[in-house]
Amino acid sequence: MSYPFNHRRRDDLGLRVSLQPYVIAPMLTAQFAPADRYQRFADLAPFVREAIGIIAALTPAQRLDVEFLEREFIPALGLNDELLREQPPELAPYFGRGLHLWQYPNQLAPYLAWLARNASGIASYMEIGCRWGGMFILVTEWLRTSGADLKTVIALDPIAPTPFISTYFDLLQQQGGIEPIYVQDFSTSPLVAAHVEQLKPDFVFIDGDHSLRGAMLDHLLVRSHARIIVHHDIHSQACPDTTLLWTALKQFEAPGFDTFEFTSQYPSVNGAFLGIGAMKRRSA
Repeated sequence: MSYPFNHRRRDDLGLRVSLQPYVIAPMLTAQFAPADRYQRFADLAPFVREAIGIIAALTPAQRLDVEFLEREFIPALGLNDELLREQPPELAPYFGRGLHLWQYPNQLAPYLAWLARNASGIASYMEIGCRWGGMFILVTEWLRTSGADLKTVIALDPIAPTPFISTYFDLLQQQGGIEPIYVQDFSTSPLVAAHVEQLKPDFVFIDGDHSLRGAMLDHLLVRSHARIIVHHDIHSQACPDTTLLWTALKQFEAPGFDTFEFTSQYPSVNGAFLGIGAMKRRSA
């Protein structure tokens, strides 16, 4: 079995043909997202094009202006509306809108500024656990407009491509220059391992299985190839395993990687949540 890969036949990975040319989709028996949520994101899908325009319109100075990114740019893209007890109430006007970014603006803003300074040379981006796709779209466009020479982007999740992902991939196909790939599977599958070995993504965002074993396996999956590895939920009482893993990785990977943390919290929230941790491989 095989699938159309950028309209070229690839039989070496033994993958199932999908109706969409950019989707690798083995048969999954479980349903991971309710239909009403898909419909909601289908209604919001036109915002994807608008978000791309907002990102492209930023000046180089704005990309490095953390205060502007936190207070204006990120809220304008729209924030997640799930588990609101973990969200700062002062951001309520932006919940359930736009790209539904499941991030704290005061963590995401300095991360984006850091990424803008480190985008050069990135040719491939992979996101393990893309869910609805808002973060994937933001980071891909951020890289494109910050000097990266992107050739391939890979989104991985057990759920079927969401309306955000489908809309965005259609736009990338129309524009050309970047090969978009959606892998509908678990990161532990042989299919994913084969794909990583073939594509060797050099920047990976890990936000999939939040168990200690699962997150560690995701790290090991990409460690041999990636120049930048980013972990999510590294400072979260709701995710003790990924928080513990990050603490360990900072020590274990210290000989070869520099680490950067974005873990600011909001005083209005009872507890500590989310957190972004980046590792950048030192040059040989």
